[in-house]
Amino acid sequence: MNYVSIINLIFYIISVLVSIYLFHFALFAIISVFHKKRFPNAEEQCRFGVLVSAKDEENVIPRLINSIRNSDYPQDKLDIFIIAHNCKDRTAEVASSLGANVIVYNNENARTLGLAYQYAFKQISVKEYDGFVILNADNVVKKDYFEKLNDAFVYNGKDKVITSFRHSLNIKDGTMPAIYSYYFAACCALSYVGREDFNVTCRVTGCGFVVPSRILENGWNYTSITEDIEFSADKVLEGETIHYCDDAIFYDEQPCNFKTMWFQRLRWAKGQNIVSRKYFPKFLKALFSKDKKNKFSLFVMLTFNSFVPLLFFVLFILQYSLLLFSPLCGISLQETFLYWNSDQSWFHNLFMSFNTGALFGIAKSFVWVFAGSYLTAIATLIASRGKFKGQPVLPLISGFIVFPLFLLLQVPLDITVMFIREVKWRKIPHGVKANNSSK
Repeated sequence: MNYVSIINLIFYIISVLVSIYLFHFALFAIISVFHKKRFPNAEEQCRFGVLVSAKDEENVIPRLINSIRNSDYPQDKLDIFIIAHNCKDRTAEVASSLGANVIVYNNENARTLGLAYQYAFKQISVKEYDGFVILNADNVVKKDYFEKLNDAFVYNGKDKVITSFRHSLNIKDGTMPAIYSYYFAACCALSYVGREDFNVTCRVTGCGFVVPSRILENGWNYTSITEDIEFSADKVLEGETIHYCDDAIFYDEQPCNFKTMWFQRLRWAKGQNIVSRKYFPKFLKALFSKDKKNKFSLFVMLTFNSFVPLLFFVLFILQYSLLLFSPLCGISLQETFLYWNSDQSWFHNLFMSFNTGALFGIAKSFVWVFAGSYLTAIATLIASRGKFKGQPVLPLISGFIVFPLFLLLQVPLDITVMFIREVKWRKIPHGVKANNSSK
């Protein structure tokens, strides 16, 4: 073997090892396609507080409150708390007029959801409720949402965090909301379903989850720009298992343009970066601790906090940098980057040979990424079990086509946040017309 073959072989082995490290994602996906856990109908109907933080959301708050009030769950078991967080519009007045309990929180130095939650839980008598459902102002809940969430909550002894299926409210608005639909549905139906079958922890993603009052007795202590990731990481470290109910469906209004999407995901990436740097060493230590029993859950959270997209990119840069030294070993750069064995098939050149030019290797990598992304999207539609039925076809097709690019964008996002000290919160405009999604 020559220098080029050795370098390519070494990085191929490293890539395979990293892929094995991530194999559980594929395992859970396969399980999710073929089976899902169903919770029996609960005889007990728990009392829930519904907590919503809203900043200048007078246009969409009525839609959310009405969907909660029109749900099948007994209304005397649901109390709505709206946090009017640094509002300059009529959010507080509108919410109050619709019967919600309003908590006004004005603090320009407190711009994260976590700080709003922290303040709100100090004003609420937590012990009066079995749990609190966390929603966003732009959400809409399906009519049986609380009923299904309650089934899972009671099944787990009213003692566990339960997250739910996150769907897009505005797929009809174009390609971008459709892409988000695939993304969140893949997280839920293609990952959490399989985890739930094996009692392996999920994580909460922004909203659409219930927290038992036991966990909130000492308040809410997660105030980073991605409080959901921080909350999930901390709870799993404490030995908690976050469960998932696939039949509890809520709808979320998604960005409609690239600019809004970019800044939203930039905030997510920065928050992920902060939480990962804080919790990765803790997960690694806990994984080898004799006192921890939830090893698989710890491993799953460890991989989530491992900067994997960035790792693949670093490996790519390192490999191709080392290939630039091939002339020192008597191999021209032309041969290193453009060699193609015309006596062999394209399949052999791309997938079986370590001598094929490096530029063709880049093409091979993109083939794998696009093939994997499309397979993920197809499997997501199958595992979602009819949840996309009745949705507009054209946005779903266009979203399917560009879905791989949406995933690949994670690499420049992860690189960008390494050089940004702070990502400021930007308001995402909400207010699509209400549709029949809550029925």
